[in-house]
Amino acid sequence: MSDKNAASIQSLLRYSLPLGASIVAGDPDTQVNWSITIRAQPPVFPDIYGGELALVSMDVLRSFDSRLTLSSVLRQLAEFGVNGVLATGSIGHDAVEAANDCGVALLSVPEDTSLTTVERAVNSLILNHSARLTERAIEIQRQLTRLSAENRDLNSLLQVMSRSTGKPIAIHDDAGTLITQIMPYLGRRGLNGRGGGIPARHDEFKQWLGDHAPSLLGMISASPLGCTTVLKVEKRVAGYLSVIDSAGSLTEFDRLVLTYGADVCAIEMAKNRAIASAVEQTRGDWIQMWLSGTPADDDLLRTRAQRAGFQPGSRYAVTVYRATDAAGQSLPLESLISLVRDDMSRRGVNGAVGQYVDVIVALYPLDEDDAVALSRSRSSIEDVRSQLAVRRPEGFVSAGISRPAAGLSNLRDAYREAKDAVGIAYELNDHNMTTFYGDLKLYQLLLALKERNLEHLHHFCHDALGPLIEHDRRKQSDLVRTLSGFFGANGNLAKAAQELDVHRNTLVYRLERIAELTELDLDDSDNRLILHLALKTQRVLATIPGERATA
Repeated sequence: MSDKNAASIQSLLRYSLPLGASIVAGDPDTQVNWSITIRAQPPVFPDIYGGELALVSMDVLRSFDSRLTLSSVLRQLAEFGVNGVLATGSIGHDAVEAANDCGVALLSVPEDTSLTTVERAVNSLILNHSARLTERAIEIQRQLTRLSAENRDLNSLLQVMSRSTGKPIAIHDDAGTLITQIMPYLGRRGLNGRGGGIPARHDEFKQWLGDHAPSLLGMISASPLGCTTVLKVEKRVAGYLSVIDSAGSLTEFDRLVLTYGADVCAIEMAKNRAIASAVEQTRGDWIQMWLSGTPADDDLLRTRAQRAGFQPGSRYAVTVYRATDAAGQSLPLESLISLVRDDMSRRGVNGAVGQYVDVIVALYPLDEDDAVALSRSRSSIEDVRSQLAVRRPEGFVSAGISRPAAGLSNLRDAYREAKDAVGIAYELNDHNMTTFYGDLKLYQLLLALKERNLEHLHHFCHDALGPLIEHDRRKQSDLVRTLSGFFGANGNLAKAAQELDVHRNTLVYRLERIAELTELDLDDSDNRLILHLALKTQRVLATIPGERATA
């Protein structure tokens, strides 16, 4: 047998042995030139010429001699010159020690493994490497299809792919948000560290999708993660499947697994989305009824809500997602409701999502301390808003969050708060952001005053900030921005200097200059209030057409 007709233990694990196989002793790069099955009838050891992989079933051998142990059989096989031993079932410490002493690779496969099938697969790989790779990839595709038919989750599918390639596998949604990632498990000994310890650059990957996202089925592109292919459901992009590899190069077998795996993963994602949509459709219908109803309908709505898994007595934050174009006209979001639902499902949030008029309405439960839960929800909501914005690049996507509320009537008021938060932010020219209604109390007052006392607001703002605005105009300085940064940092000089990207001494000098020009001592709390209120008023005045340039 020539050196050319040989395969490494590493190759056998990837291309020939069952997915439950693992190496427990020896070097994965050990070469074997054939496989032979050790029989129970004499001769127990068939013709061995050296360099083989011996396949051993201890149950079979003990039927011939009950005194035999795996360690003793292994030492005898090593004397015959085999390079590796594959055994079914559990392997004890004595056998591992014997393999290490003899310099023989030792592999373990599940108890019910057919050694005849293993022998055929190993020898097929040695004789015809290319044909065996294709055959192995098809076997993996069949296993993935079977798992999908058994309603196993995406993680189960990725585990098969990761184990067969020896590399981490990841799935992202169509916006580049990570859904799940699986690391390969290769038994007690890794395959020369293949695929391990590779930092997954998911943020860089999301940016890469903006310019280079693959769009053709079956196309595999080099990406910041390694290699990526698109997942499509009903001709629409549902996500991306990636093999994570810092070298960014795939073997032909890796490519086959990635291509076959993408087909099955796309089907699984479509199935999961259909199930989630059916479940959430009930909640979405209920949300429309709730917002369209009146307090007189609350008993009926309460029953409907409970059937949908919603607890009216619990506390929730109501969120409104709205998309608009540059002229302020609403853009449709119906097709993106599934994204909000999928995000809730992925985070394990037992909320509700639906559409009402031109907005998406979502209810986020606040089961813990309101402040902690609300902070966590605000972060999640901003993530969702950013994903929605990626899908509506032709306009702006805003999110408004209500204060916590419980009960159907109070939640209707909370919905109006969330919608008002979006409206106020839009008036303040904050189009692409998430706004919490509780942060807008002062702006609500100033916007109301704007309608009735516009002249007084102009006068107040000019008296307080006029000298600074004029100084900035003449000297090309930055005093108004400095003052805003100072208040934004709550008077913390170190933080304000960092945010403004200036030296602390520069900040102190500017604040002294501000006090001098305005004739207001910044150490006085009343003077700070006047200047802070004037900055807020300036923002409100900037919402009036023609005022932005002068405010």
